[in-house]
Amino acid sequence: MQSASQLAINGPSNVEVVDDINQIERVYFELRDDVFSEAVGTYNYNEFLEDRLIQANTIIGTFDEYGLELSRPISAEWLQPRDDLMLVLASNDVNLKDVRMEINALEGLVIREYLPPSGLVLQGTQSALNKAANLESIVAVHNVPLALILQAELQDVLLLQDSESALLGERMRIEGWFGENGPEQTVSFSDESSEVKQDIADVVDLAFDNIIQWDIGRYEGDLANADIISIAQQPSVSVIRFNPVFEIQNNNARSHMKINNMATYFTTDLDGSGQIVAVADSGLDEDHGDFGTRVVANNDVINDGSTADRWSGHGTHVSCTVLGDGYRGGYAGVAPEAQLYFQAMENDNTGNFQSPSLNSLINSAYSAGARTHTNSWGNNGGFGEYSSESRDVDDRASNYDRYYSGGEGLTILFAAGNDGPDSDTVSPPATAKNVITVGMHQNRYQGAPDYIMQGSSRGPVDDGRIKPDVLAPGGYVWSCRAQEAADTGGASGSSTWYLEYTGTSMATPNAAGASAMIREYLEEIALRESPQGALVKALLILGAEDVGSRDIPNSDEGWGRVNLRNSLAPPDGQGVWVDDRSLLSATGNSKSYTFDIDQSGDQFKAVLAWSDEAASTWSSTQLVNNLNLEVTDPNGLTYLGNDFANGRSTTGGNTDTLNNVEVVLIDSAIIGTWTVEVINANHGGSRGQPYSLAIMGHGINDLKPDLVTVDDGFLIDIAIPSVGQETELECVIENTGNIRSNPFDVTLEVDGVEISSQSMELGGGSQRTLVWSWTPQTAGANTVSFIIDKDDNIVETLETNNRQDIIVNVSEPGVAITSTQQIQQLQNSEQTSTTWQINLQNTG
Repeated sequence: MQSASQLAINGPSNVEVVDDINQIERVYFELRDDVFSEAVGTYNYNEFLEDRLIQANTIIGTFDEYGLELSRPISAEWLQPRDDLMLVLASNDVNLKDVRMEINALEGLVIREYLPPSGLVLQGTQSALNKAANLESIVAVHNVPLALILQAELQDVLLLQDSESALLGERMRIEGWFGENGPEQTVSFSDESSEVKQDIADVVDLAFDNIIQWDIGRYEGDLANADIISIAQQPSVSVIRFNPVFEIQNNNARSHMKINNMATYFTTDLDGSGQIVAVADSGLDEDHGDFGTRVVANNDVINDGSTADRWSGHGTHVSCTVLGDGYRGGYAGVAPEAQLYFQAMENDNTGNFQSPSLNSLINSAYSAGARTHTNSWGNNGGFGEYSSESRDVDDRASNYDRYYSGGEGLTILFAAGNDGPDSDTVSPPATAKNVITVGMHQNRYQGAPDYIMQGSSRGPVDDGRIKPDVLAPGGYVWSCRAQEAADTGGASGSSTWYLEYTGTSMATPNAAGASAMIREYLEEIALRESPQGALVKALLILGAEDVGSRDIPNSDEGWGRVNLRNSLAPPDGQGVWVDDRSLLSATGNSKSYTFDIDQSGDQFKAVLAWSDEAASTWSSTQLVNNLNLEVTDPNGLTYLGNDFANGRSTTGGNTDTLNNVEVVLIDSAIIGTWTVEVINANHGGSRGQPYSLAIMGHGINDLKPDLVTVDDGFLIDIAIPSVGQETELECVIENTGNIRSNPFDVTLEVDGVEISSQSMELGGGSQRTLVWSWTPQTAGANTVSFIIDKDDNIVETLETNNRQDIIVNVSEPGVAITSTQQIQQLQNSEQTSTTWQINLQNTG
């Protein structure tokens, strides 16, 4: 079978076979189960003050203590203030986390937007806004101009005379606020003096004709009211913009390079089995033959009544590139045993792409079990812009990577676009931070794979971030032909069952297949449960290879072309350490790791990636939580993440304040102890920030469990139990090692006396909660101990972290008072009444 992908290069391998007829070189490599190890680090919970300017950077200009300096022309009427909004600038003598806590304690308002580095947009009653303005941590207060509600392109149009009336009938979108839990339909604030309440549907009914509601608070329609200023003044409205026009990202209209034929591909034991990949695209020829019975769902997400692929056959081609099995003639996809969850976005009547809310699109795929979501389409224009769609995918990726809230990880990929070779040609949603943005290199013919296709869109995006992230094969890719497709003239070759397309549309499913295989490896071979999407991204970049001259990172290729072999089985025998179960919650927090490199002369590479909190579409910079990567070699020389020269790490530069991917790459590592540190340099968001770390190098790579008690996992159902009172205890045991443990015992002791024990085993990276019953016998301070593997039967990475001691105070027998609801919250600061259900027990 011929694969559409070229994700590995020639190198040391078990078998190399050349097919002289087809000029295909098959490179086989073995997967070892001893490559990946857990990176076990040490937290530092120190905090320091944020080094930030007292200003807020927005899409219309910069606010400082003295006012707004515009960066673009705005008509005077659009500088009018929104009465329900206020922009505050936080003092840099206080960290933003503490400022947020002060504001959140006030009744009648909410924080709506973070405008880096020091701005917060508040919405609420006038009384509540006045209270916030008087907080000591606030150094300046400004009105919020109506212009911030408008998309930049719409601002340009409204500079023209009589532009409002000229926009009548234009297809547009109105969107409500984006809250902590996603899109919002209504606003509702009240305090002792006033109330703000509105449903955005009421606004839309007055503003639009021919209305479509795509999601909660998300509407599309024909503009029927020329008074756009009045619409922008409504408290439920956060964004007014033109309806986005989306297009597939294949290269139909561009000439192909005609050079010598060459194709390579790899095979491994990985095949995508156990993985569900979501593809959002035009439509699907479900019974083509190359999907077998692996289509778990084929959904019409735009409600046109069809999921067929009647125009270009784009969705079928893309889906087969990810996971087709080659049944119809031998062109197999990258992960031919993966399952497909398809979302049809093309209107069969017009051939036009339509996009529902990406929030709902991604949520439905995740709910169906998909953990990889690939998208070979993008906006027709808006180059470099951080759009509502960009924010949606950032929010969903961040949400599903929160392992501490039950998130199982989600990898989201978008095609960079085909508007290269000019810079700043990446279109939304590929401009999002947390997605893997994929450009394309040659797949076949002379120059493959080290030729970047001319049409591949280039970065950077508007705030200076590196895009694309990686390249994958996108030039001249053979894949499935939809039998009902009637407009395949853009193909450069075809047969009954297959055709050849070029574009980042073709590169992205290649990278998606590789991502699914990385996830499969992590779950099935490395035995890591629910890997973060950020870890998959970090591993793709860990194995990526520079194309052409040594110059990564750059805006043509990002971090290089995907090489799955380098990610999973480094050819020089290095090991790979990973960590995707760490969290930094405040500015100054850090975690450090040490590695003993025992062989010199080969590469040492560290990749830090995190699914950052979604940014504001009003902001001109998108990084919310800024983490820094620092690597120190055995001689004390420190390398900063993304401080590069000639494609390798150097020294003497500055920390990166824009990107949520940071890399350190050393050509020739020296023997000795290396230290890798992840530092929370500026925490602008409202939540703790999980991150993923992938490190490659020669060193001690033993496969061992490491069993620990989780410090904050202890619970007791009675805060101060009495002598003789039955009490329930809980503890949490975690295996921070890289393989499943053998069975071991956990022992409960009180003051050195064994009470009971439980037997268990744990997979690498997993946790389990144990519940215990204890009846205190002695009043006073009792030392409760949970001891793992008391007799040292298990060989672990560390043997000194197997015990947790907690002091529990026990009272003499008497009358115990308990209540199911121990705390009641006052609803009114002047007067309130409430009741408690009190339970009294004689514990004597």
